[in-house]
Amino acid sequence: MATKDKRKELLNFIDKNAFDPILKASPNRLSEEDKGKLDDIQRKTENEKKQFHEEYKTAEEVKKNYLSDVRSKAAVKVNKELEHLNLPTLPQLKDEFMELCKKLDV
Repeated sequence: MATKDKRKELLNFIDKNAFDPILKASPNRLSEEDKGKLDDIQRKTENEKKQFHEEYKTAEEVKKNYLSDVRSKAAVKVNKELEHLNLPTLPQLKDEFMELCKKLDV
């Protein structure tokens, strides 16, 4: 498989399983405080998605930065808020992501 296709497949996995569910999450039924948290997280997620798509040009860069985000101290707070809002986090998807990387030989 071409490197470009591998990159696209990794980005599709992250979009479908992490970024898009967060970006499409509805504030309905959330408290005012949680609506504010969701709004903040959606802004951060939009920026992160943009970064993955525009700055990481190879499948290897996508993998490296995904793993960096999983281990990031800055992500700990965001991940706690995502869990509180019942939304997916990158660490929750790590095993599946690594399995896909292995399958794609990245």
